[in-house]
Amino acid sequence: MHLRVSEEMAQRYPDLRISFVTIQGMDNAGESEGLVAELRQAEADFRARVPDEEKLGEDPRIRAWREAYQSFKVNPKKFKPSAEALLRRVVKGSPVPWISKAVNAYLLAELFYLLPVGGYDMRGVQGDIVLRLSPGNEPFKAIGATEEEKTDAGEAVYADDAKVLTRRWNFRDCDQAKVEPSSRDIALFVEAPSALVRTEDLVGLTGLIGKKIQQYCGGTIRTGLLEPKKDLRVALPFQA
Repeated sequence: MHLRVSEEMAQRYPDLRISFVTIQGMDNAGESEGLVAELRQAEADFRARVPDEEKLGEDPRIRAWREAYQSFKVNPKKFKPSAEALLRRVVKGSPVPWISKAVNAYLLAELFYLLPVGGYDMRGVQGDIVLRLSPGNEPFKAIGATEEEKTDAGEAVYADDAKVLTRRWNFRDCDQAKVEPSSRDIALFVEAPSALVRTEDLVGLTGLIGKKIQQYCGGTIRTGLLEPKKDLRVALPFQA
């Protein structure tokens, strides 16, 4: 299985980089008091560093994703990149909602690096994972949705051989490959859509995610980086 970037995406976003972490054989069931305590402390620390939405909007990582959304004609005020939507909630005083140990581990890491993280349970993925532009009208069913949507022409999507996995780059993931308590093998992705995001932040974020998932879920952790300037694909390091 590979992570791939289309030629069109590589040309449109010449500074694109994707950092990834794979987790194999984890235990994602149940809750963790230790992780919840870490989240509450990280939320308090984040509010101390970023006291309001104006300050949040000044961060180059937030600006990078607003500009990326605008580049494929999506209004980032209406459809907020996933990290910004979460961080705005935290700034306003709301806690990070509990989903599962693995998901909350990467949401914890987002509070430190202010970048969106997305990913999939490998049971729901068929073939390679590809970041590409949608031709439009592709069916998509979001996590928890009862009705099917259709993609817009030109929006950035992750897809496998059978379906769209994520709409608007990182706005909403599909129900078929969602990470849930029974998940054991997952892949998570963090992108730099432009030079505003440093490679050090990408690698630091996936490193922290791997550390926290290892701490709370166990499993075998592997990380990597895809730089489309050098190569349009990289093997995802899952072992049979």
